[in-house]
Parts: sequence; C-alpha cells; structure tokens
Amino acid sequence: MTTQAVTDLHLRHPLKQRRYWLPLAIVVFAVQIPFLHHYFRGAREVTQGIPYQDTFDRASLGDDWWSAGGAWRIVDGHLYSPGVGHNPLWLKARLPDDARISFDAWNDGSSADIEVEAWGDGRNHGTGYMFMMGIARNTESRIAKLEERAPTLDDLRAQLAQRARPFPIRTPGIEGVWESATQPFDVWSAQHDLDKLAKGVLLDKDTPIAMRRVGEPRVVRGQHYHFVISKKAGQIRWDVDGQQLLILNDPAPLGGGEGVFHSGHDRFGFSSWNNDTYFDNLQIEGI
Repeated sequence: MTTQAVTDLHLRHPLKQRRYWLPLAIVVFAVQIPFLHHYFRGAREVTQGIPYQDTFDRASLGDDWWSAGGAWRIVDGHLYSPGVGHNPLWLKARLPDDARISFDAWNDGSSADIEVEAWGDGRNHGTGYMFMMGIARNTESRIAKLEERAPTLDDLRAQLAQRARPFPIRTPGIEGVWESATQPFDVWSAQHDLDKLAKGVLLDKDTPIAMRRVGEPRVVRGQHYHFVISKKAGQIRWDVDGQQLLILNDPAPLGGGEGVFHSGHDRFGFSSWNNDTYFDNLQIEGI
C-alpha cells in the first residue's frame, strides 16, 4: 500500500468526519447514564429519627418505608413479606453507628429463612450486614457483611494458606510457563495477606466477611422469635429469644452517612427471599 493510499484511508476514517461526532457523543453519554445516576441521584429520603418504634397497627405502611420491589404490606397488624426476592423494605431513618434493633419475626411458608439487613445503603440488597436465620435448607444462620456467601475468617485463612503453598506445575505449553512465572508472586502475595490477617490489618471496610452457625437453632414454622441486633465499636451481635446466636467482630465496621459519591451505610431493612415472613414490634435506639 502506497503512502498516498494510507493517507487517503486515514482521512476517510469515520472519526475524521464531523457528521459522526454527535451520534458518537450521544452513544457514549447514554452508556454512562446508569453510572451518572448512581452518583447524582440525590440523597435518600429521611422521614423519621432515632429512637424509633413501629407496631404496624394500621392499614397501610405509610411514607416512612420504601422498597424497590415486592408486595410488602400490613396484614392483621403485622408487617408481611410474601417472598420479595431480596427487595428489602427500608426504613427512612438514619441508623447511628452504634445502635440496638429489636423486633419479633416468624415465617408461615415452606422455606425456613428469616432475613433482615442493617447498616445498608437504603436502596440495594447486600450493602450492609445481613442477618439470616434458617438458610441453606434450615441448616445455617449467618451474619454476613456485603455478601451473603462471604467467607468466615477461618475460610479466608484456609484459602490464603492453600495459595501460600507452592504446587507442582503440570500444565503444558505456554500456560504452564505463565503459571511457573506467576506462582512465586502469588505465593508471596498469599503469605503477605496471611501475615496481615494475623495482625488484624487485612480486612477493610469493603472486605466481605461473615460469621456462621451450623445446626441449632432451626426456624420452626409459625414460631415467633424475638431478635435483638446490636452494633458497638465493631462488634455486631445477634441474640434470639434472649440467647446469643452470633457475634461478628469487624475491624473495619460499616457506618457513616451519605456523601456526594457514596451511599453510606446507615439504613435498616426487613427482607426475605421466597418465604412468607412476618415482622412486628420494631424498636431502634442508639447505644
């Protein structure tokens, strides 16, 4: 190809022609709209203060509650969740960083799980601490930070220990060469993270972590439970019927209000997956 031909091809490039500039700009802007909306959608509404209580003795939810989906409603003086697919019902109030939340809960469906979320962003599921009783076919209870299946400290330690041990490279060809070249760095990185975990400095605010309990107590259909959830100085505690169920010690606890470029972690929401769940007698106070 001659120099002139290359020059002509360059001049005919679509980006050299102004009539394509506006359509291209519109496409680029349209792609960015979801991200722009995330950052500039405005502050979440606040209609109530803390301390707060709600006995749901009325006909409708009113303006103090909000959900992105699910047919949340009041039935016979109780809050009813007909399996909302993890669309929490958020209270329009800011939780203090240290607070105590208590309420009654029970289920009347074929699944066993009872779930709530606290110190979330008030808009999306899985943005705070999730408290889940009777999950995994009624075999497990969990406090999970940011992800339902977040690893426990023991899980994380075992994963890092496995990575920290060199293993024989058996992969043939260029992939084997690549694994041989990168393995020392991966081993060093895992050992470095193990050392940080031992010193208590590995986990940060965005690191998913969980505490779980397998076996009892199991959720019994129709049985009423009294939940007390508290958070103070990084200790997240969950009591059921006056007995400690789980404690998660989080060295980088969630909290804080909303800013221009972040949603904050200061909202409480009732939740469920596919189970008929009831809630009542909610009380929230700072501690």
